[in-house]
Amino acid sequence: MVEFALTKRQFALRDKARKFAIEEMIPVAEVGDREPDPAKSFNWDVIRKADKLGLRTLSVPKEYGGGGADVLTLSMVGENLAYGDLGIAVAFDQTWKIMTMISHLTTARQRKKWLPRVMDDPTCLLAAAATEPLSGSDSILPYNKPDGGVRMTAKKRGDKWILNGEKRYISNGGLANVIYVMARTDMRKPPLKSMTGFLLTADTPGYSVTEIWDKLGQRNVANGTMIFDNVEVPQADVMGTPNGALGELGALLTRFGSNIQAGATVLGVAQRAFDVTLQYAKQRVQGGKPIFEHQIQAQRLARMRMLIESSRYYLWYSGWTAGQGEPDAVAASLCKVNAAENSVKVLMEAFELWAATGYMKKNPIEKLLRDGLSFVHSDGTNDVLLLKASRLLGEIRRGDPRYSRRVELAAKGR
Repeated sequence: MVEFALTKRQFALRDKARKFAIEEMIPVAEVGDREPDPAKSFNWDVIRKADKLGLRTLSVPKEYGGGGADVLTLSMVGENLAYGDLGIAVAFDQTWKIMTMISHLTTARQRKKWLPRVMDDPTCLLAAAATEPLSGSDSILPYNKPDGGVRMTAKKRGDKWILNGEKRYISNGGLANVIYVMARTDMRKPPLKSMTGFLLTADTPGYSVTEIWDKLGQRNVANGTMIFDNVEVPQADVMGTPNGALGELGALLTRFGSNIQAGATVLGVAQRAFDVTLQYAKQRVQGGKPIFEHQIQAQRLARMRMLIESSRYYLWYSGWTAGQGEPDAVAASLCKVNAAENSVKVLMEAFELWAATGYMKKNPIEKLLRDGLSFVHSDGTNDVLLLKASRLLGEIRRGDPRYSRRVELAAKGR
């Protein structure tokens, strides 16, 4: 039996995030979503205002002036920021994740260099550069062959590393001041033995963002193509274990809560869809009564609430285990898949209830649907995360009290 209680601070931060989302994010998000140029849609004033509330630096350790929030707290806050807009919430969430990695995978000297840089600039955002034109979620389950996975190279030259390659679709690409990038140090070795992480700033010579992608949803955050053309990174800015970046990526997804926080953000979209749909169903009259009083629509809303609540508690459980230092690796992957799939179901139920009215851009449902669909792929595709989890399911062997002789015989066709 798992028992845990949310703290007063967690509730207070959740409420602060929800208030900020409603008052500050929703109005600007609607404007940014309609901006035709994706390079102009991001609203920096929202970041500055959030910084004053301590939201931008929530994952930075308290000894460096941050909020010191754990995975469960970040998930609760992320969900409620996404209630205002998923794209803006992703900008925060990506920043939190890399701050967490810096806090845990760097030396004391590196933390003294990088964390004050993050704290001192109220608009400092971070990005993780992993995805490439021919490599993405396969890094989660890497092909253990030299010709698989990331193709970006890192060559040692004296006390520096020279980076060359391209990263694509990177959240906060074109916005981030600090970038964590993964590159291969030896293309003759498989990714598990050749991937290394590096930290650099956006003003590093040879680094550029050549394209901000025009997207279906999440239009209030930039996803960029990053070019690394003979970028020099000092040995002192290698993050984590040399040639161990894939293992650290796994830690980010599970122990450091990346998948859990991702699932929480898309759930915020589903929650907003439920709220606006409940209001609509209570106020829209057809057949002489509010459509909520028609059984099929009442059942639809009850189903939506069920999907949201079940996903939320799965996320909270997963976040709690991460905070205990013994993360449930299966749950960390599956809770993101569960939240993404259930959120899409909620959004489609809302879309069905709104009917043609929901298809119109002046109403909120079509934007929420476009945003929510992105998390079928974000932070690892659902298919890959399911495959990853399946490899950790274990096996029931003889001697286990659960073992069934009848099942064994059935499996043998007897």
